[in-house]
Amino acid sequence: MIARVQASSTSWESQYQSVQGRAGTELTRLAKFAIWCSVASLLFLSQIAINIGDFPASTDLFCYLALSVYLLGSGFAALEVSIAVLWLAIATVGSSRIVYSAEPTSWSSLFLLLCLYAPFSVRLAHREKMERVSEYVQSTFILLVAVIAAIAVLQLLAVNIFKASGLTNIAFILPDEIRGAGTYSFFRESGGIVKANGFFLRESATLSILTAIGFLLEYHSRRRLFLIVLLLGGLLSSISGSGILIVIVAFLVPTSLRKAPLFVAALVVLFALLAYGSEIPGLSLWLDRLSELDSRGSSGYARFVAPLQMLERSVEKGSAAIWLGNGSGSYLRTVAALQLKYEINDPTWAKLIYEYGVAGFCVVVALFAGRLYSSRLRPEICNAVLYAWISAGNILKPDFVLLVWMLSLVHKDRRSLVPANLRDQPRQRC
Repeated sequence: MIARVQASSTSWESQYQSVQGRAGTELTRLAKFAIWCSVASLLFLSQIAINIGDFPASTDLFCYLALSVYLLGSGFAALEVSIAVLWLAIATVGSSRIVYSAEPTSWSSLFLLLCLYAPFSVRLAHREKMERVSEYVQSTFILLVAVIAAIAVLQLLAVNIFKASGLTNIAFILPDEIRGAGTYSFFRESGGIVKANGFFLRESATLSILTAIGFLLEYHSRRRLFLIVLLLGGLLSSISGSGILIVIVAFLVPTSLRKAPLFVAALVVLFALLAYGSEIPGLSLWLDRLSELDSRGSSGYARFVAPLQMLERSVEKGSAAIWLGNGSGSYLRTVAALQLKYEINDPTWAKLIYEYGVAGFCVVVALFAGRLYSSRLRPEICNAVLYAWISAGNILKPDFVLLVWMLSLVHKDRRSLVPANLRDQPRQRC
């Protein structure tokens, strides 16, 4: 069920220009400017925010909501009412769990969830040659994340060789009034090396994830060697396994049955590397981190082991907590209340199950995956993005959600977005 936002032909003409002598459409300067501002905000301005209590209203969040409203108001986008109703149902159940939960909860966490995912019910309406919009969004992101990658390589050298500590993270020089609230690892060190974060990004893991996605987009499109090398340089500068795993998922997870043998062969090679790779020069820096899974207080333990312990605690609370969760914002607040002496990360899978239950987890993942796999993105990239979202703490990060929303704006099956009364009419170019 799709509700179209009607607009006049004049409004449509404000979004696109006619291209004389050839078929298709091109984005206007205003549309291109909106795309550039949105992508730049998630890469360079994500740490700048207006803090309303413990709710960081970040720059990229404002750009995200403003672009959504702009697309709807201009008639450029269509509202999928069925998706919006499902999010409304999640809001209703989430509100009831906050009221009746015995755990420390947060209305701001639920509000942020709805603000970030309500625009997922907004999609570009059908126009001829809409793939150009998707290509422009991807090319803009690839270019700007390559700039971040270049900054990260220079940062790695400047901080570790020239001891330029002022270049560690922009968060250390931002005034408190505009620095986004929240607890993040702005400074990480591994093997005596300070990890790069691209200066503008919060953490090295964020740099790793974004450069990995940028690399995959470029590899599956134009394959410009300079940009691929630059993006891989930024990925390695993060000294984080997050992006490496994303790339592995993209290349190894089969998207068809004929790719299954390659998947099995790659798994054999991967297991061999895990078993004997520490003897290969250069790989020990990465493979030695597997020992973190047994060490409390380490990054690996916080990401993969400690969340399972939190879910075990939730199961002990009964069927209501299992199926409907403990309430929005309860995951990290409960961690703080327990006063543990080691860190517990909040990956999407654990946070959703703990706060919204098995039912909420299934619905939210289905909505996210449905949006992703129905877009024009290649299946390999969809696999990688889904893994990045569900395995890391990206569910309430405006920068990551904005990126996924923009990359999935154009529907793969666009005919379903055309009103029945217009399908039999001759196509018009605007």
